Amino acid sequence: MSFDQFGKQRDWEALKAILLENDTFVFSTHLQPDADGVGSELGLARYLKSLGKTVRILNPSALRVNLAFLPDDNEIEIYSSEMHAELVASSDVFIAFDIGHYDRLMDLSKDLIAMDLKKISIDHHPGDKSQFDLVFDDATASSTGVLIYDLLNAIDPEANSKYEIARSIYAAMMSDTGNFRFNNTDPETLLAAAHLVSAGVKPYELYVYLYEDLNTPGRLEVIKKLLSELQYDCDGRLAWSTINFEDIVPLGATPDDMNSLSDFIRSIKGVEIGISITRMPGQQADISMRSKGRIPVNTIANSFGGGGHAFAAGCRIDGTLKEATEAVVEKGRQAIKAWDANA
Repeated sequence: MSFDQFGKQRDWEALKAILLENDTFVFSTHLQPDADGVGSELGLARYLKSLGKTVRILNPSALRVNLAFLPDDNEIEIYSSEMHAELVASSDVFIAFDIGHYDRLMDLSKDLIAMDLKKISIDHHPGDKSQFDLVFDDATASSTGVLIYDLLNAIDPEANSKYEIARSIYAAMMSDTGNFRFNNTDPETLLAAAHLVSAGVKPYELYVYLYEDLNTPGRLEVIKKLLSELQYDCDGRLAWSTINFEDIVPLGATPDDMNSLSDFIRSIKGVEIGISITRMPGQQADISMRSKGRIPVNTIANSFGGGGHAFAAGCRIDGTLKEATEAVVEKGRQAIKAWDANA
């Protein structure tokens, strides 16, 4: 299946040669990995393993509970310098998936600097990738998952028809398109999804894992807190909520329950920019921003050293939650005013 008619030209020949000519690989994705990063690394790893190659997946942090269905037992490990640095250094190739910015590899990013192995990025985010030897990034792609689909199609047209590969790549694409609802959902993605369904993927089964299983009792306590703290500005076009995790731990919440809050805020009628400002114990304020699709928010994230897509971005800010909230909300106001002035 080719997508050249949609203008998605990608030259995979160099990467194809690297994958076929080398034997040992280490894969990783960003801190607090999502289904796009995890599904992408699993899809390519499973294909390479079917060729008899060795692949270790070493991620910076543990999977969210709702992603536990994706890997088999011991298929993904949490990176430790003490346990894994020598393994990485002795491998032929390192590939980072969906990281957005090199620093999001955390401890692994620091260790890799001194290692003499080929380093590759496959991503659909803009961001600093200067530390890599080869960068296969396409910011026009809906997801890193669709890039892996396209890569595998270029290597072996039958690869994406293998159920375990198809399932992981479908989850990747589903995640970053909001179950094929966001404005990055394009013909390439939908055609790829159709092919993966023909390989046996069950869309509702994956939807339950990725979306419905999020709503634990602890998650509902987080949503209650979010609603109680919800504030608006710019005639309801800007909305935000601030949550300190320590306030809701006694109610049964877990760190997993804090994800995707800005998506919920954005879903409110009239809201164009939704922002969640949260803090985990001992960490900076974590800012997540979502836009309805007109006003970019990655420029806001960039101003605080973060990044992301035009309409889905994030960053971390030092200081108190109150200070972080005031700073990012003011940037949100400015973004809306700038949009209005240029409209």
